[in-house]
Amino acid sequence: MAPPDNFSLPVELRHEGGHLKALFDALAPEARQGLAAVARVRTIKAGEIVIDDGEDPEQIGYILDGNLALTKALPDGRSHIIGLLVPTDMYGRVFDGASSYRVEALTDTKVFCIDRGPFEAILRKVPEIERLFLVNVLDELDAAREWILLLGGHKAVQRLASFLLILCRRKTRLPEAMTGAPQPMLVHVVIRRVELAHYLGTRPETLSRAFHQLAKAQAIRIVDAYCFEILDLGLLIDFAGHDLISGTAPKG
Repeated sequence: MAPPDNFSLPVELRHEGGHLKALFDALAPEARQGLAAVARVRTIKAGEIVIDDGEDPEQIGYILDGNLALTKALPDGRSHIIGLLVPTDMYGRVFDGASSYRVEALTDTKVFCIDRGPFEAILRKVPEIERLFLVNVLDELDAAREWILLLGGHKAVQRLASFLLILCRRKTRLPEAMTGAPQPMLVHVVIRRVELAHYLGTRPETLSRAFHQLAKAQAIRIVDAYCFEILDLGLLIDFAGHDLISGTAPKG
């Protein structure tokens, strides 16, 4: 059965941030019907492989809740995390070939999935939607820039501060960060300390010292092994050596 002419996002998705709502708002009713017919909400279990390296993905995914990792197999058999995806990020390739990395779930993750072929057809027919999707491509370029800046840190504490700033920047684009009374900014690191150390190019014991260095300086408060409160954003920027939120170098 086709969706009604007044089809809109399901209630649970209407208040999500990012480009999803803008995409639906830009569609004419008949285009919404077509997209709704090939879209669904899917829950991915932690550890599940969403797209394998070299696979030609059949779907485009938009993260609503949870976290995915982009991983790459190294010649020695190890797997290295090369990127993290959080709510409002997208995955999957459009108008392109196979994936050059694996996408897997770090946590139970809820995604809004759209069949790739029909989605590409909509992009060809509706210029407004194509422009919205290009904005997502720019977001991916920003993420690559963040990664380069993160790796540019000579010390582990610089890389850790940069990583926490990346999480801060992504958190501030979510709706709850834009409304209501100001709340302490809590960031959640969803990977184990040993995996994070590998991601940041250091050792777990060195990473632990970096966390405690930031805490001693009162840039952060360690809530538990996976949760950290940002106490002084400016000080965290000073430790990183670059402002990954506004894109400017710190003063001084």
